[in-house]
Amino acid sequence: MPYDSAATKKRLLDAALDEFAERGLAGARVDRIAERASANKQAIYAYFGSKEDLFRSVLEERCQSTFDAVPFDPSDLPAFVAGVFDHFVENPKTVRMMIWSQLELPEAVGHDVGTAKVQELAAAYDLGATQKPCAEDLFIILLGLSMAWFTCAPNQLAAKGSAGEQRLHAFRSSLVMAAGAVVKAMAKEKR
Repeated sequence: MPYDSAATKKRLLDAALDEFAERGLAGARVDRIAERASANKQAIYAYFGSKEDLFRSVLEERCQSTFDAVPFDPSDLPAFVAGVFDHFVENPKTVRMMIWSQLELPEAVGHDVGTAKVQELAAAYDLGATQKPCAEDLFIILLGLSMAWFTCAPNQLAAKGSAGEQRLHAFRSSLVMAAGAVVKAMAKEKR
């Protein structure tokens, strides 16, 4: 069977996601990633250059996957926030990658992936790069709202069964209201 470099690269990214989400950049081991991917560890260096670059690639892929999965309509930002939240609930490893990146490699956070969305916000709300509020700040605030459950309410994550589901849905409703309030305040400030 011929060597399939695209399949190997995909297996490495998947294995690296598991390893980095579980252990972070510092705790992750290239040997374990290669073993999980059924690949030679030299393939990691050939495809990605370093463990740090592999981390960046996984983070970028996870951010892009999130933005590809969630519709973005500047006229309905609460729906975007709720969609990102729902995506994070379904993909907790993505959240863990983002948290690890903030802790260990803050310059690697995949904000470049959201550049097009920031530009859409700027155009839709006639926001400049330096005025208050600016489109980038608004986008970061909205993403922060989407992540609040995972970063600020860890005890809520432990709730199991229907009580946990009810709490999750109640938080999601509050999240949508908060996003609406942010957008409303931003529009008011712009006047």
